[in-house]
Amino acid sequence: MNLEAIKELAFEHLGNKRSHPWKERGNKYYHGERVAKLAIKLRKYIIPEDDGHDDILTVAAWFHDIMNGAENHAIEGANKTRKLLNGYCSPYEIDEICKIISVHDDRHSDRSLFSDYIKLHQDADHLDHIGTFDIWLRFIYAAYRDESIDEIIKWCQTASRGDFEWTREELNYEISKKIYDEKIEFIRNFCKRMIVEFDGGIWREAEFLK
Repeated sequence: MNLEAIKELAFEHLGNKRSHPWKERGNKYYHGERVAKLAIKLRKYIIPEDDGHDDILTVAAWFHDIMNGAENHAIEGANKTRKLLNGYCSPYEIDEICKIISVHDDRHSDRSLFSDYIKLHQDADHLDHIGTFDIWLRFIYAAYRDESIDEIIKWCQTASRGDFEWTREELNYEISKKIYDEKIEFIRNFCKRMIVEFDGGIWREAEFLK
């Protein structure tokens, strides 16, 4: 499998697209790059002796959101990827890649039916949406909608309580949940500080008075 050529193919189809008008150009391409790296990192923690699917995990991550916005973007994405990768990968590799893509967004089926490779991808995909990236999206959305600081404060008040749409129980592995917890704690603390500073306050002011 020629990863360099396949990455160029992924960029050709995703590098200049926007999944939403307010998101940055190529956002799903760069999301795919990050998910690929996260999936491999998780694989090294969970099944360190098994690196035989690393290229498959990588390519599946690059293409998993190629049909984002479609009614069933996972199935349609798998079908489109199968066509695109013809000649770039072996039939077995294509089958494995498309298997991951086709169920990457299925958080409700019996997980015992899924391979570790599917579950690794699912967790990596979920984790990329949380943390600093969540903050980045909130701010570019606010800029696009011309929202005021008051609207950001409302989001911070919600986030500082930890009220997120991402569900911890949808993660497959304990280490993924630990990473999730750390990311949520970071957002919560970041937002608490923003609430103070947006009101003209000083974060941890008492420490400066000691």
